Amino acid sequence: MTDDAHLLRDHLEHPAGGAFTELVNRHLNFVYSAALRQVNGDVHLARDVTQLVFTDLARKAATLTDRSSLTGWLFVSTRFIAANRVRGERRRQLREQEAHLMSENESATLNEADWGRVRSVLDSALGDLRESDREAILLRFFEGRSITDLAARFDLNENTARMRVERALEKLRRQLARRGVTSTTSALGLALANQAVIAAPPGLAATVAQTALTGAALAATGTGIGAATAFMGLTHLQIGITGTLILAGSGGLILQSSAHDQRMAELAALRRDVATLSELRIKNAGLAQSLAEADRLRADDAELSRLRAEAAALQRRFEEQARREEAQAREREAARQLALQQRDAAARARTAAATVDNTDRLPQATFRVPPVYPTTLEAQRIPGHVVVQLIVDTHGDVRDVTAAQSTRAEFEQAAVDAVKSWVFESGAKGGRLVNTRMEVPISFLAPSGGAPATVDVGDPRPSTATGWF
Repeated sequence: MTDDAHLLRDHLEHPAGGAFTELVNRHLNFVYSAALRQVNGDVHLARDVTQLVFTDLARKAATLTDRSSLTGWLFVSTRFIAANRVRGERRRQLREQEAHLMSENESATLNEADWGRVRSVLDSALGDLRESDREAILLRFFEGRSITDLAARFDLNENTARMRVERALEKLRRQLARRGVTSTTSALGLALANQAVIAAPPGLAATVAQTALTGAALAATGTGIGAATAFMGLTHLQIGITGTLILAGSGGLILQSSAHDQRMAELAALRRDVATLSELRIKNAGLAQSLAEADRLRADDAELSRLRAEAAALQRRFEEQARREEAQAREREAARQLALQQRDAAARARTAAATVDNTDRLPQATFRVPPVYPTTLEAQRIPGHVVVQLIVDTHGDVRDVTAAQSTRAEFEQAAVDAVKSWVFESGAKGGRLVNTRMEVPISFLAPSGGAPATVDVGDPRPSTATGWF
């Protein structure tokens, strides 16, 4: 069977060849049935809507030649034209009827519901479906196409085409259920097959085809949109008279054929220009996006360079700080070693003396460094106090260093670490070197005003639990 696109092209090439009449005969019942549902069964208004749909098809034939099937387009066009024709009170009545149908009997099945009430919501439900689902239902139930035809149309095998129709029918059933009409899928399919398409009145096909071609010709003669709009508002008698006048002046239309062909060529050229312009716009948008991306990348590169410079500066500062701390540590260790050497020398000198000092002597610190103020507590201006206990052995070495008291645990480790590095001259009892328990008070003074933070280290003193051993 010749598809709709071939018939449209044949009509454009041979307007009097009968291709358009074949299109009308093919889709008339479908359009008339859809229009009849949309106008709530008003036969006269359905005829007018059907006429206007095919008139619109004749005028727009050149733009629809890429469609192998016009079913979907005719359905949408029928809905649009019917909606424009049914205004005011009829729209209000339709909304009230839908609301009444939904509230009166939510559990009604499609078999029990009156088809005259259901048809007012059927097209609305179809309109909410996806285009592929809607076309499957329209072709299967409204145009009566077989599963074999649908499989060929959609380029599927028959089983897959049948499943597509069943899924689309189930989606339509759910749309109807939302509007208060419930049914099984099989009952819905049976109802659509039996009642969705109604035969158009005899003779309507010939009238529609002739009038549609007349209306398209009227629009092509230069009267434009205003003439087409006025034509759509004519009564049946006016349409007949206009058609007679147009046919009588067919000779003038033939003379204008070359002008029409020229306009069609200009229109085709304009469409090509529009397509080219669209492509250029797409390319321009792509270039603009690429430019924006390049700007963003340049900004990112600049930010990366800045971060790298900051990181290098921080690395240099850290290295300089590490070198300073390492030098200070070496200086402290050198001072400590010197203190140890001086202590050992003093001890040897005392041992070599001829007489022994019989007096008692407390250990004396020969090398000591203050604790480091914890950074976090210094930043928060938090002061503290720690009492460190230790044992100075007979060699003057420090051992068993612990924090006996403290105001905050964070100060304890700093104080203990500092005291562990101290060097003492050992204490004596009765002229004999002994181990001595000692304690050292240390105060951490927070910064105040413009003064920096300081650490006050008290003199070592005998522990309250002092003893020589």
